[in-house]
Amino acid sequence: MTPSTAAVADRLAAPACASLFVLGAAGQGVHWVALALIHCLRQQGLRTTALMPVACDAQWHNGRWYSERVAQLKAHSSFAFPAAALCTVPAPDPSASPPRPVALRDVLDSYQALATWSDAVVVDGVGEPEALLAPELSLRELARWMRLPVVIVCEDSEAAWHAFCALLTRCRAQGIRVAGWVQLGCRPLRGDAGIPLLGTVPWQALSQPVEAAAHIDGLRLLQGLQRPSAS
Repeated sequence: MTPSTAAVADRLAAPACASLFVLGAAGQGVHWVALALIHCLRQQGLRTTALMPVACDAQWHNGRWYSERVAQLKAHSSFAFPAAALCTVPAPDPSASPPRPVALRDVLDSYQALATWSDAVVVDGVGEPEALLAPELSLRELARWMRLPVVIVCEDSEAAWHAFCALLTRCRAQGIRVAGWVQLGCRPLRGDAGIPLLGTVPWQALSQPVEAAAHIDGLRLLQGLQRPSAS
């Protein structure tokens, strides 16, 4: 990290008060939960927008990049920011070899701009948490550099539970604060994560963000996002 990038990261020590980073090995479910969390925060009276570090679904259309996921984030946010403000990298450039990596500084700058106008920025970390966006920079590492609390998404299967526990362990080992988790599907899961369960979203409600938000406890979410008081 360059000195200038480190300075930006230092400024993020006090981000928009209720910002968070959504992670998980739940594929598209992470994106749908991010949309639901936007509504939860808006229902709590917070001006909320979103940031997607990489939109891997983007396609070149009519002379520009278009991402359905970014369009959905824009539609559900409090502000009508342009799509380019909500996504640092629309998609890897297919003509580049290798594809252009995500620049940490660009993500930090994008977040800082959005946080200036918002009470909360929901960072949509859809994708494999350990997949590299750039050398030594995964989505999980990005959450650490952004110094944001994480909400982890977990599907209702035993394999997903083990992946969730492994991700939780890695976050804790790096000092990433985990505000809570959201379960997808209503099948009971064994074990205790030791962090707040913010809600259980039925599969049939998942793709309807407003309906999905009704299954997430907004007050518990805000409590989990509060910074621990200095002792």
